[in-house]
Amino acid sequence: MRTVLAAKILASSVLALIVAGCSKPTELASDRNAVGGPTPFAPASVPSIPPPITELPPAGEPAPPGASTIDAEIKERFPDYKPKDTADTVLDFRSSVSGDVSALPSASDAASLAQAFLSWKAKATASPGSYQPGAQQLGADAQEYIPSDAELVTAEAGDRLAAAMRSGDAAAKSAVAAVLTDASARSYKRFDYRHVDVLGSGRFFYSSPPRDSSIPG
Repeated sequence: MRTVLAAKILASSVLALIVAGCSKPTELASDRNAVGGPTPFAPASVPSIPPPITELPPAGEPAPPGASTIDAEIKERFPDYKPKDTADTVLDFRSSVSGDVSALPSASDAASLAQAFLSWKAKATASPGSYQPGAQQLGADAQEYIPSDAELVTAEAGDRLAAAMRSGDAAAKSAVAAVLTDASARSYKRFDYRHVDVLGSGRFFYSSPPRDSSIPG
């Protein structure tokens, strides 16, 4: 994960934006337990996020172990700030789905997980998310996709099952093939998550738009 620091003047106060992005798949999945169309863009008057500010060590010199990338001015203004250094997951993005995610069968029971995946996929098809104008001053995109709960749980189940199939034995793959009988059944939409720290306001989590994916055979 990389953490990017940026500062912005909003009204009469100065808010420091710490933009942190994560493009890795949901850690919960990789660890195996580990309606409507687009809306208009946010008003053009909403300020955009300034270019990232990076701090690099002198040429040829590696950064010392444990070196902070937090700007000194930000440290002074917000001495208690601690950046998030773990991957952003579906539960960071929406903790309310924790019960449904926890109830998913283990990846070790691939056939049951495949059944749960199909069940949640049907719910996601019946209850899709939608695009909404994003608060760009808080690090959001101009249009933010807001997934439904069913889409999030489907994606988590799909990511877990995909990971299991990539490393599974012949018996597990055969059991899943009996449930997911064709390419259509194996397809799903997945999401990546990121966060933005707005010092003085809070930490905000965002989802990527849905990304086409498929359970390997």
